[in-house]
Amino acid sequence: MDVTRTVGLDRNDVIAAAKSIYSLVLLLLLWEFVAQYDMVHSYFLPPLSDVLATFYELTADGTMLEHAYLTFRRAMAGLLLACLLGIVVGVLAARNRIMGWFWDPIIEVGYPVPVIALVPVFMFWFGTGDLSKIMLVAVGCFWPVAINARNATREVDENLVWSARMMGTSDRRLLRRVVVPAAAPGIISGVQIALPIALIVTFVFEMVAGGGGLGHLEIQGVRSFESAQVYASLIAIMIVGFTLDRGLRYLRGRLLVWT
Repeated sequence: MDVTRTVGLDRNDVIAAAKSIYSLVLLLLLWEFVAQYDMVHSYFLPPLSDVLATFYELTADGTMLEHAYLTFRRAMAGLLLACLLGIVVGVLAARNRIMGWFWDPIIEVGYPVPVIALVPVFMFWFGTGDLSKIMLVAVGCFWPVAINARNATREVDENLVWSARMMGTSDRRLLRRVVVPAAAPGIISGVQIALPIALIVTFVFEMVAGGGGLGHLEIQGVRSFESAQVYASLIAIMIVGFTLDRGLRYLRGRLLVWT
């Protein structure tokens, strides 16, 4: 019996999926081999089997899920805030001369600043709770969202704008019905760039300031010499990041059906 036909899969799809992950599988097998034969001390690189066992234990008792939820909530709250502000600022900076005059220098100067360097400043301002983490994520994600929204809006075909104006479209409707949809691919690309930044900033801030989250769970493993917990936390943040990235790609495909 052909298993692929039974489960409704095309053989080519299965082969393509296998090819897409073969290098990862080989890397994981190499990890297990190196660790099991003590080529690297187990403190620095525990066997993958031990890491997976720890991951399962932390997930089964709810610890991993609780910390993953905290990281997810903080990262997504900051990213959402950055998107709301960044898209508005970027679009207006591209369409309004005064807004462009005001925001362009701020964006160009702020974007290259390594946001992780602001962790101590935000701890001074907002403490070590959720607010400081969310605000720093918002600042870090604002720049790529705003830059991509501004550049995408400036690249909108002027023929579309002139055609809409010739039909008597008001400025507000022009922005909502013509400019923003035309700039949507670039805007969503900015959000895709900002997504890993949100997770990185949250993870690092949790390592420094505590308060729960996967970053805090990892640094707890370091302090208690539980290297398997450290790697289990890394696997968890990788799963969260991969899932969110795939979800955003799917959403992009659903929203941008004309591209």
